[in-house]
Amino acid sequence: MSDDASRDDLLAHARYRYDSGVSTIRSVLARSTAVERTAWHTGEWLHMRTPAARHPPDPADMRGRYDGEAVPAYPVEAHREPSVFTPAGDINPVLTAADVTDFGRTDCVADPFLFVTAEGDWHMFFEIYTQNREPTAVIGHAESADGYDWTYDRVVLETDEHLSYPYVFRWEGEYYMVPDRWAKARGPAGVTLYRAESFPHEWEPVADPLQPETPRHDFSPFRWGGRWWALIGDGTDLYAYYSDDLEASDWTPHEGNPVVRDRPRAARPGGRPLVFDDHVLAFYQDCAGRYGRRVHAYEITELTPERYEDAERAESPVLDPPGGLGWNTGAMHQVDPWYDGDGWHCAVDGNLGLGYQVLGEHHWAIGIYRA
Repeated sequence: MSDDASRDDLLAHARYRYDSGVSTIRSVLARSTAVERTAWHTGEWLHMRTPAARHPPDPADMRGRYDGEAVPAYPVEAHREPSVFTPAGDINPVLTAADVTDFGRTDCVADPFLFVTAEGDWHMFFEIYTQNREPTAVIGHAESADGYDWTYDRVVLETDEHLSYPYVFRWEGEYYMVPDRWAKARGPAGVTLYRAESFPHEWEPVADPLQPETPRHDFSPFRWGGRWWALIGDGTDLYAYYSDDLEASDWTPHEGNPVVRDRPRAARPGGRPLVFDDHVLAFYQDCAGRYGRRVHAYEITELTPERYEDAERAESPVLDPPGGLGWNTGAMHQVDPWYDGDGWHCAVDGNLGLGYQVLGEHHWAIGIYRA
């Protein structure tokens, strides 16, 4: 395999650093479906425990809070920013592979994005991953009346490629989604913008904002300075693009791309950026050691077609796995915060820690945190 091919695979998908002994064990697992399945089930049995008694916080009344033409608004309508994120009571995980009923033998769910309707109903869009299937991943949907008790609905977007990171928002009354595409052997995948024909179940492609020359992932758009901006990364470098029109193809690259170089701890988006009056709060996943190990928060203080400046927040990392046994003890790589009038209601994902080198990396699950 060429150096370029190795790098493409590394950036496109989870890859961990193993010693020679662990690599040998994993090679054996890969050659035997029965052994691989046994390892996966062992990982789920050890780590994927749901609380015997659930104690969620009191739900907020969300009716009318997100009834605008742009959701979330730019800037966000919040009295304070989120800081450190903590579990929302004894309820997690709220969604696991076991909840999925229409995508075969599902291995994991990840990359959650929330959306709140004008009526106050909660929606969640997320990646559904099945290792031995083509495509390996699609976009799923779940719904909730209070944001804490979630019910799986169905697969809502499937193509012939691996799809993840279903970034959902509303602009000028229309619903949009920008999923991450992974074309695998076909080379770097482009970015495709979808618009809902019927929210939340039917989506049609309307534009191709970007066709990168090298693999880049997790395109995250937002409004700033009267135009659209988006961040996208490869796990080492961060890139910015802009456009006056959301549905335009071929967004303009930032003059200084990549705007951040050689920062593997914070160069791949890890959730929806939050726009405030004088800065943007951006979340990045830490890929320095283990893929998606934790989430760092950075404040973007200058963003123009020629300049980009950011600085890590004092409270960063804002998401850090607790260790031990549990659904999120080894890695947490995404957060999507929504202000509910009292604090921030956040969808997060997590992966197991102890034994993951042998039990496998496909154990992501979804939880709800507060900030």
